Amino acid sequence: MSGRDCSFASQASPENRSTSGASSHERSISPGDNHSQGGFTLHHATPLTATSISNSDSPEPPSINKTNNHQDLTLDGAINFNHMELLIHAIHDKELFNLGDRVSDYSASMSLALKRGLKSPYLLHQLLAFSARHLAFLHPECSASYFHQAVALQTRAVSLFNAAWTGVDESNCVAILLFSVALGHHLLADTLAKRDPGGLEGFMTHYVQCMEMHRGIHTIATTAWPQLMESELESVLSFSSGFASRKPRGNQCQRIRELVDGADGLVEEDKETCRLAIRYLQVGFDALLAEEEEQGNRYQMIFAWTMLAPPEFTGLLAAKRPEVLVLLGYYALLLHYGRDMWQVGDAGAYILGIIVDYLDPKWHHWLEYPREMVVNVLGH
Repeated sequence: MSGRDCSFASQASPENRSTSGASSHERSISPGDNHSQGGFTLHHATPLTATSISNSDSPEPPSINKTNNHQDLTLDGAINFNHMELLIHAIHDKELFNLGDRVSDYSASMSLALKRGLKSPYLLHQLLAFSARHLAFLHPECSASYFHQAVALQTRAVSLFNAAWTGVDESNCVAILLFSVALGHHLLADTLAKRDPGGLEGFMTHYVQCMEMHRGIHTIATTAWPQLMESELESVLSFSSGFASRKPRGNQCQRIRELVDGADGLVEEDKETCRLAIRYLQVGFDALLAEEEEQGNRYQMIFAWTMLAPPEFTGLLAAKRPEVLVLLGYYALLLHYGRDMWQVGDAGAYILGIIVDYLDPKWHHWLEYPREMVVNVLGH
């Protein structure tokens, strides 16, 4: 009405900024990334500032300090309270990554991940996605909204990761490993929650995909191991490596060892693959039954087994070899020990049940130990 020019009209739109030198962090938080999150849609609107309101009668528009990019960004759009909720939850709820490596200071570890996420937006998006996935579990009455946010943020995270991919080096190895681990936890939680009508066939498709993703985590860690051991993750990775290198002590897997050793349908290479998978399983049972001062994170192998099992084991699982399915039944028992963990629930009993239903009855006696433990000892 006064005939004055709008001082914001000449500013580049968020999309233009992202192609004219804006940092990756600025692009990731731009309101131009217009995703609907649980009913909220971000809108790019001209902000009202204290300066512009107080100078409303001034003949000149308020000046903008072009050297302060952060000032422009903070005036660019409304706060997304959905994302704030996810961020706060990720910071304060220590149960989020309760299947991971032993972490003595969760707050410090999450602080590190968030700081890395500011420079690597794919990591920040994935942390928010996993936070939403946890909230979907905690609040079933709002699960549809949280699941929607989890899927949208995870999809965006993967897209950003693919766009930024140039290989693993010293500058990005920590962010990439943290991203891969968070994505791996997310995929495992989703996989263990699957209840497809296809029984074992449907579950196996999801689980094989999950194992392949988890193996990528192991590949990243081994490829960048020297650089990672010089990073803030050194203590966690050292403990994880030591845990995986432990010698098996117990006899919970004795029967499955006997089955594999005497299997006529498995060549020696396949037997060695299964023996290595059995070795890690026994380490997992040992941790579950160890004394408090020895155990660290007693449920760690629930997550790590899908990562440590050799690549050839995935092919044997996909082929649904009876001996390998019996072996998977022992992993189901490991899962059942962790049934109080939010990612696991009744997955162990469910997986063992669909394995029994799929196998010919002549194989059932090889599953007597896990079935007895699930039903009679641990409780279904």
